[in-house]
Amino acid sequence: ARSTSQRGLARATGTHQPNIAALESDAHSPTVSGLERYLRALDYRLTILPTRLRAAWETAGDIAVHLAVNDHSAAFREVIQLSDDFARTTPDIRVALAVTPPPLCGDPRYDALLASVVDYWLAKTAAPRPGWLSEESRRLDVHWVVEPLAELHDEARRATPDVILQHGVVLAESELQSA
Repeated sequence: ARSTSQRGLARATGTHQPNIAALESDAHSPTVSGLERYLRALDYRLTILPTRLRAAWETAGDIAVHLAVNDHSAAFREVIQLSDDFARTTPDIRVALAVTPPPLCGDPRYDALLASVVDYWLAKTAAPRPGWLSEESRRLDVHWVVEPLAELHDEARRATPDVILQHGVVLAESELQSA
């Protein structure tokens, strides 16, 4: 779906490209049946979840907005909010919130961080892992130590769960929940 152009989506749904552009720019709102038609063309479907919590894909969009204005602290807070949300919900809802692949954030570190946090909470209850968690774009070759104070790097490494380290992120488990 990420690589589908407006023209391609219009062709697949039997509409015109300007109609798709109007939807993307919020100049026009689709009906539910229209939205279902667009999603079906992308191999997705509309579904209802018994939660008000944001999905990982929504969080990625919010992170990208903050990164676009170079607000890394707000981007990090989005990840911690997702972690807080996953901490307080049930394993089945965690899976539902994680199943749709998030768009890339624009910074590979945050793509890996987001994936590592989702992976961490799914692993806590041995919940199924969506395939996107294993994508190369969700892993860093060189570890990113999120802790800004160099004197705390070794301690952070020791306190980072393996499932987070596997994504190339060094983040102490204690950092996964807001204060």
